[in-house]
Amino acid sequence: MPFRRLWSRLVGQDALPQGVSAPQPPAPPDTPDPGVRIHRAAHDPAFPAKREAAIAALTAGIDGVAFAERFEAKPQSWAKTGPLGTVSLHIQRSRYGFDCEVNLGFAPAVGEATGPWEEEGRIPLGWFYGEEPAPLIYLDIIETPETLQTALTALRTVALPWLVAHLTDPEAAHRPPSPAGD
Repeated sequence: MPFRRLWSRLVGQDALPQGVSAPQPPAPPDTPDPGVRIHRAAHDPAFPAKREAAIAALTAGIDGVAFAERFEAKPQSWAKTGPLGTVSLHIQRSRYGFDCEVNLGFAPAVGEATGPWEEEGRIPLGWFYGEEPAPLIYLDIIETPETLQTALTALRTVALPWLVAHLTDPEAAHRPPSPAGD
């Protein structure tokens, strides 16, 4: 199960509740090799407009989820501060221009970050819905709407509730994420 691997990798524990599962990203049929797709996109004069449309769709989707939790927006990032620190979401665009990652972050008000935040200080959203964190490919966002919906569903139902818990629960970083309402 993806969450079991996420929790084991981030915290080194297998103490995930039974029945926890997440939506899986759809496997687009007949998807060509990523290198072929990058080559085609690099030579497509319409790709820059497609890339910006994908970023706009991703930004609008995250706006809807983040604003529901009273996050404040900044260009390509969202943050919320509480008694124990600040949590954030950030769209990190690839320097090559073909994909991006949505990263979750937590900066404690006092002391050092612990648990899954110790190593890199961020967690890719992809850990909450895939076997391995994979970036969101702009062409997939445009050509396969389920790609964006899968990411937003994981953000809304699992990742964001777990992230927001860090603002009031000092042990949130040491508990596995679980779907909202569990």
